[in-house]
Amino acid sequence: MLELQIKDLCVGYNGKEILHNISLDIENGSFIAIVGPSGAGKSTLLKQINRLDPGKTGGSILWRGKDVDDYDVHELRRNLAYVFQKAVMFNGTTEENIKLSLKYGHEFKPDEIEALYQTVLEEASISQDILDTPAQDLSGGQQQRVAIARALAMQPEVLLFDEPTSALDPQMVGEVLDVMRRLAEEGLTMIVVTHEMAFARDV
Repeated sequence: MLELQIKDLCVGYNGKEILHNISLDIENGSFIAIVGPSGAGKSTLLKQINRLDPGKTGGSILWRGKDVDDYDVHELRRNLAYVFQKAVMFNGTTEENIKLSLKYGHEFKPDEIEALYQTVLEEASISQDILDTPAQDLSGGQQQRVAIARALAMQPEVLLFDEPTSALDPQMVGEVLDVMRRLAEEGLTMIVVTHEMAFARDV
């Protein structure tokens, strides 16, 4: 089944074209790596998918056959969840940061929320010993895994990763890539902007 279709997408700013007639079909369960030099428009393409970038000048993006512009933006972003290059942590503990997204996702019963919370902790490799730690005190790799857990808690259909390891120290890159690799193996549709070529080829 087609999850996303990008048709003749054009994006530009101040008369300068960034993307020209980009077309791409993405099947459900696919892992798509977007690679290329800095400034090529990789992040722009990713942000267009869930309406984080206002520069579209032509073409369309369809999610499950419907133009993304026709969705309620909150519904769209719950289902096409975006993980930024640098994780944004809110005031509060690790646990509070992860559970924050449960308030904005689908409606769940209390017991379902706890089960989902435990599931995303496991999927994102969040250890119990950091749940009471202020999220802003975590290492870069831990914060990025919290951001992934927060995205997973919304139970998205597609995960969009914008160079999630580029702001990390080298020793932290592996732990984030391991989480992403497991998610890909589970069949979650993923679109990843990355410079980690070995990881992209492997997955």
